[in-house]
Amino acid sequence: MNIKAYADNRAIDYQTVHAISISPAKILIVVAAVLFFTLVLIWSRINFIAASYSMSSMTSETQKLSQQIDQYNLEIATLKSRNRIENIAKTRLNLSYPDPAQIILIDK
Repeated sequence: MNIKAYADNRAIDYQTVHAISISPAKILIVVAAVLFFTLVLIWSRINFIAASYSMSSMTSETQKLSQQIDQYNLEIATLKSRNRIENIAKTRLNLSYPDPAQIILIDK
């Protein structure tokens, strides 16, 4: 038997104590798995941040386009104004209202 005695009368039998042995291949597999999941986590976070920036810029673009649509609608309303059309008809086209004698009623 392979027994070593200590000063306080303890003895250890080295044949009964089993050392924990981990092979380098197991350590390599665990490190590779941890590295893989870490890279997947980092990749997904980077994609999430990129998508957030893209969505933010699209939201800003949507707001700008909405303001532009409002400006165009205001411009359309101004251009459709009856007073403006009447003024253009009188000044540029030299049109005027017809005399009552010029009006002909047509019966159906």
